[in-house]
Amino acid sequence: MNFFGDHEIEHLRRSLAMLPAGADALNREEAMALLGRLRDAMARLRRIEAGLEALLSAELRPGVPQSEP
Repeated sequence: MNFFGDHEIEHLRRSLAMLPAGADALNREEAMALLGRLRDAMARLRRIEAGLEALLSAELRPGVPQSEP
């Protein structure tokens, strides 16, 4: 999957942090909160992706007994 990396998110966060308070569009606080939510969501997606990859590799390993649900 091609997600924003931590570096890109941090770059956006720092750029927004330089906006003057009360800037048009999203205000600084809303934009910072939105980026925080994006960072958290990206971390959750990476954990989910890693878990799914682990499950898939376990399913594909021959000779390894599979547990019943």
